[in-house]
Amino acid sequence: MGFTDNVRQALLDRIGPGKRYSNNKRMADELGVDPSQLNRFLKRERGLNSDSLGHILDRVGVTLAFCDEPADAAREVCFRPPDKGRAGPGAPEPRADDYLAVPLAAPAVAASAALVPEESVEGWVLVWRHQESIRFRSNLVAVEVRPGEQSMTPTLHPGDIVLVDRDDRDPCPAGRIMLVREPGENGPVRIRRVSTRRLDDDVELIYYSDNSREYPPATFRLGRDFGGDIRAAIGGNVVWAWSDMTRK
Repeated sequence: MGFTDNVRQALLDRIGPGKRYSNNKRMADELGVDPSQLNRFLKRERGLNSDSLGHILDRVGVTLAFCDEPADAAREVCFRPPDKGRAGPGAPEPRADDYLAVPLAAPAVAASAALVPEESVEGWVLVWRHQESIRFRSNLVAVEVRPGEQSMTPTLHPGDIVLVDRDDRDPCPAGRIMLVREPGENGPVRIRRVSTRRLDDDVELIYYSDNSREYPPATFRLGRDFGGDIRAAIGGNVVWAWSDMTRK
């Protein structure tokens, strides 16, 4: 089956009772396309030009990944019928389109720009992709705050899980919580807030914690200590966290 047929079948699979779109007209309205044009495409009577097809793919949240490019860390979800907590009878089923399965990995693995190796995946965290801070992000990895790690208390405690966007390594504005690496091939990787200061010939990076009494700030230089490569210093921006609220 070619790409166009795959798109057509994917759209058809989302139309019907209990699905994302109740009928063809509802799909056309929500995607912002001419209903007659969409109907002809679904019936194989006529194709779509590149602009119309691209518009539809954008609206349904489709992204392209080429085999010669590194894939994002997160994966699409294929649901098996789940047990629903306290939802009453007749409650709608969760839709796979609404979720991403994000790999849980050790901090040093998560901070790398490469894919998370299969043997390094410690588990998977299910993420609702429409949450405001997660929307439009895909290269995500989850990291658990390790036992005994108290540097970010009271914001984060051991056992909490943070979600890191590995495509977002910009330390500005100051105070962002990020996954950071100290200099050296095997420099420790930690969760810290980051601020920067411009010097005459370099950029100063300040890693600081929320528990500064026990974990004082550490200062490094981007050029001198990391060869000018921000990816060697910062693994990504923390965009979400699961935290045990009984300790707040």
